[in-house]
Amino acid sequence: MKKIIITGATGMLGTAITSALQGHDLYGYSSKDLDITCSFKLDQIVKSIKPDYIINCAAYTAVDLAETDQEKAFKINALAVQKMAQVANQYQATLIHFSTDYVFNGTATQPYLPLQETDPINVYGASKLAGEKSITQVNGKHYIFRISWLYAPHGKNFFKWMAGTDMKELKIVDSQKGSPTSALDVSSFIKHLVKNDPETYGVYHFTNQGAMTWFEFAVAINKKLNLDKIIHPVTTFESAAKRPTYSVIDGSNTIKVFNYQIPTVEEGLHEVVRIYNP
Repeated sequence: MKKIIITGATGMLGTAITSALQGHDLYGYSSKDLDITCSFKLDQIVKSIKPDYIINCAAYTAVDLAETDQEKAFKINALAVQKMAQVANQYQATLIHFSTDYVFNGTATQPYLPLQETDPINVYGASKLAGEKSITQVNGKHYIFRISWLYAPHGKNFFKWMAGTDMKELKIVDSQKGSPTSALDVSSFIKHLVKNDPETYGVYHFTNQGAMTWFEFAVAINKKLNLDKIIHPVTTFESAAKRPTYSVIDGSNTIKVFNYQIPTVEEGLHEVVRIYNP
């Protein structure tokens, strides 16, 4: 049994990870319980608990709003993360942090490797990359997992929107390709890591294996849930932030280092549909 602090514990990913780690000594903090930008409170909590792991699921994730709220995005995704890395290192805790496929510019034609050059094209991606760099510079015990297109049977996400919308006819963008990734599969992997920690620290990619466009993902959800919606592919949609055209990331090193078989996109969706309760 490990002592584990989970920040952002009531968000989509935090909820899944909290559920997967039952049996450990868990200290879950919602964003209301613990504002991670309050470094004094963070220090106090870590000092009193002295955890084996700090799993940071707290983040600013509003991609479009970040374009006009740059200060807040960087405060949560970079400055607070830097302090968390320092505090984790001070008390010998391993920091597990989640980043994004949006650290890449999307001009590639094959999956991005973890050490490939980063070049974010929106504020959100830039703020997450700054967070990554701050953890790496502190150089304590840390894992950074870039994840992409996260969804779950709970929380606010594309799957839940598709399942719940009253609209019978949808226009979904078909010009962005990535790997829809189940928060349930991320949390199962984190459970495996905590039990079998190889202590091979660094930056890794974790996404469900395979790739599709948002349109293809919508069609798959439509079919799995028998929604009977009419879905039209579109090449563009209006948004404040640019998004990478291609953001498939290569998780083969994660599979090798952690000796873990990552489920496919189809397998991930199948499990989310099985658990989903409208």
